[in-house]
Amino acid sequence: MDIENLLKAITKAGQSLADAWLFKIVVALVVSTVTSVHGSALIAFVMLVFVDLITRWIALSYTYLKDCSREHDLFSCIVNIPGAIQSGYINSDAMKHRFAGKIIVYIVLTFMAVNIDKVLTVSGEVPLMLKVVWVYLAATEAISVLENLRDAGVEQANGLLDFFRSRLMVLLDRFKQK
Repeated sequence: MDIENLLKAITKAGQSLADAWLFKIVVALVVSTVTSVHGSALIAFVMLVFVDLITRWIALSYTYLKDCSREHDLFSCIVNIPGAIQSGYINSDAMKHRFAGKIIVYIVLTFMAVNIDKVLTVSGEVPLMLKVVWVYLAATEAISVLENLRDAGVEQANGLLDFFRSRLMVLLDRFKQK
């Protein structure tokens, strides 16, 4: 290949890279986020917050069905979420803002914990702030989900909530000892 053909090939490759550059950047961002440890944790937290949101809707649907003197088992609560929204028991706009707000707070707290761990590492200490923050956030979401299920009339949720809180105290005591 002579120099002229090489330059043409390089130019063509450059034009190919420039085509749909925004799409390529977004795909690269998504792939790098999903495959990183922090990205995987973010996806897990998004799922936890989403489950929390859905269980909150189920609890509000339970209240709606109970107030209407209708059958309020778990399946009925799930099926009647649209009715609870129409009746104003579920304000989906506020719920969406709460969802986005939580995710932003989780990102900020993770960013803070990662940087504190960097400082701890540089100073010769054991970096554990990220673990503490992630455990706290996950536990908070899990407790919220269980409280929502309890409020939706799921009897087992109360016992599980008590068990989870007691196990969480044991875990917190272990972190305090480190």
